[in-house]
Order: sequence, then structure tokens, then C-alpha cells
Amino acid sequence: MYQQQPAQLPPQPPPLPAPSSELASVTVASRLPDFWQDQPRLWFVQIEAILKPQKLSDEAKFNLVVTRLGKDVIKQVSDILLSPPETDKFGTLKTRLLTVYEESENRQLQKLLSEIDLGDQKPSQLLRYMRDLARGKIPDETLNIMWQGHLPPSVRAVLAVTDVKDLESLATIADKVLENTRPFQVSEVTSEPMSSEYAKLQAQIAQLSIQVVELQRSRYIS
Repeated sequence: MYQQQPAQLPPQPPPLPAPSSELASVTVASRLPDFWQDQPRLWFVQIEAILKPQKLSDEAKFNLVVTRLGKDVIKQVSDILLSPPETDKFGTLKTRLLTVYEESENRQLQKLLSEIDLGDQKPSQLLRYMRDLARGKIPDETLNIMWQGHLPPSVRAVLAVTDVKDLESLATIADKVLENTRPFQVSEVTSEPMSSEYAKLQAQIAQLSIQVVELQRSRYIS
């Protein structure tokens, strides 16, 4: 008796080869921004977020970072590039770049006390910039006083009568007030310059606040 033969399945194509590490590196390299000399730590935050899912080797990450450095930056790390360490190449390069280009805490505090103004920013933008400079060294109460010192009198007057205490909420209110008052202001675009006495008072408050924070930290550690 004739038996029907089972149907033959067509041959399957061979599996595609996995992308090589070189190809992955090329793809990742196209996504990396050039090194930010003014914000090196934030640059590394973004770079590491891009590199982490790729699970690249230490040397591959090191080489990718080198491709995003300009001539002036290369000069600052030339010894590492010419004679890289046997291990932790990426970490060594990162540490050097942060050491060279990241401002010290004292320098950032100096900028916070005397070298910033509102300009064309929103009050909330100024607050975020001041927070970045403070790095948690200054309590919100002190930062609030310093921040409001850079705001126009019309904005400070509104904030003075509000019951809101949260600094972020105050910044939102300040944004709305300034947005509504700026079109009617001719000469009052930036905050009034602070007197030297007021600036000195701010500096003293900031220094005392830092000492209190450091004292609290030392007690907690001990």
C-alpha cells in the first residue's frame, strides 16, 4: 500500500552573525557628544548612560572617550594617552579630565556669592544654577535668601507676602510674576546691584551655613 511521504520543509537560512564589538563601538561613537569643558561631570553622566547598555570593555570605553576630545583637551591628558595604565584606563582618564576641568568647591562658592545675576533667565533657572554651585553645602533657607537677593524688587515683594515655604514652589511663583511684570518694566530688567554690606552679609551667612553642615556631617559619621 502506498504511504504518503511527510512534506519536506524548505531549508532554513543560516543565522545572521552577531554584530562585532567593532561595529557596536562605531554605532555608539556616533551618539557621543564632544567633551564639555564647562560641564565635565554632566558630560560623563551622559556618556556612561550611553555606554552602560553596550557592556563594552574598559579599553573600548577609553578609546571612545578619546575620540570626543579636542586638541586642547588632548594636551591635558597626553601622558595617559601615550602611556595608558594596564587597568582602569577609562577611570584614569575620567579622573584626570574632572581634575583639570571641574571647578573647585571654593571657586563655585565664590561664583555663587558674587558672580551671578538673573539676566534673561527665569528665576527657576537661576535657582537651579545656584543649587548646582552650592552642591548641597548651603541649606535651602540660606539659598533662598541669596537667590531672592538677585530677583527684581517687584518679584521679591510678592514672595515676601506668600505663605509658601518650599523653594521650588517659590521659584514657580517667581517665574509667573516676572513673566507678567517684565513687559511693563523699562529699566528694571535685572536685579538691583547688591550693596557691598549686603554682599558681605551673604558671604558670612553662607560660610556659617557650610560650617554647620560640616559639623552635622562629622557628628553623624562619628
